[in-house]
Amino acid sequence: MKIGTITFHWGTNYGAVLQAYALQQYLKQNQYETEIIDYIPLRVKLIQVILRIKNLKISEFIKEYRIEKFRERYLELSKKKYCSNGNLVKDCHSYDVYICGSDQVWNESFTLSAEGKPTLSYYLNFVKNGKTRISYATSFGTDKLRQKVIDLIKPELKKFKSISVREVTGKTIVEDIGLEAMLVIDPTLLIDKETYEKLFVNIRVNDNYQLFNYILHQNQTRAHAITDYIYDKHFDAEDKKYDQEPIGIIEWLYGIRNAKFVITNSFHGAIFSIIFHTPFIVVTVENSGMNNRITTLLDAVGLNDRIIDTLDNIVIDNLIGKSIDWNQVDERVRSLRKDSSDFLKQALDI
Repeated sequence: MKIGTITFHWGTNYGAVLQAYALQQYLKQNQYETEIIDYIPLRVKLIQVILRIKNLKISEFIKEYRIEKFRERYLELSKKKYCSNGNLVKDCHSYDVYICGSDQVWNESFTLSAEGKPTLSYYLNFVKNGKTRISYATSFGTDKLRQKVIDLIKPELKKFKSISVREVTGKTIVEDIGLEAMLVIDPTLLIDKETYEKLFVNIRVNDNYQLFNYILHQNQTRAHAITDYIYDKHFDAEDKKYDQEPIGIIEWLYGIRNAKFVITNSFHGAIFSIIFHTPFIVVTVENSGMNNRITTLLDAVGLNDRIIDTLDNIVIDNLIGKSIDWNQVDERVRSLRKDSSDFLKQALDI
């Protein structure tokens, strides 16, 4: 059996690449032959380049360069590159099973405009009848879809053998369409800590960060204010703080594992804090409907008290001083991992 997965492996984002890596590692560890379908719409690629040039941020070019080095070494991609849905329809037929996900591959903005027109690539519309279609931990990135999107995607979703999503809101969306969906964990939680730590062999790191602050998106004033408060109140001036310089993926993982404390608004920042047992706080993303994935995750592992949405010094001080029962967290993760693994194994039983 040969499995082709399709996801946002091309994103200049640590979590996007690591979830692609993790799903591939899981499948390989379970003796499946698999590769990632190397699909990125030409329009998306051009927009990425244009934005980097327009913003004149050399750091973004450095970050992409370092992430690309990880892709080249650790991701097994299809030999053929696909720059459009038409390319996929014409020539992507060599797999027995197709898996879309994880990440926001069902984001309606991408679906409607990634190729300058609606595209159903991540709904596997290019897969021939008779082949197995599975979604794993996909996300819509919203709690509600417009009706025109529902009308577009419903015929394709009906062709899936098994559907799973990573957020409660995603499960509700699929069920409102009239289909079944299972809630599963992100692929990064399917593999254990030791698999990631193997990446640290021969790593050369110049800095160990005592406070690792990983804040995504623009204008996150609350998150930055909370970071400043924590650093000034709970760390010494000589303690090294991560300030978003463009490090590579392995260095990013290493920084989270070895930090004394993590503050983040990132879904995967929270996940890897959990995997490496690093105490953390999650600040909700301002002006966003994307927080459900984080609340879903932390509810599931019993750490929803680590989420804050306001600069409350007393709450912050209490959380920093509060220990985490990692044994209990690990037990919940193992249970979630088993359920999610069972979903995949059953879906792949063809």
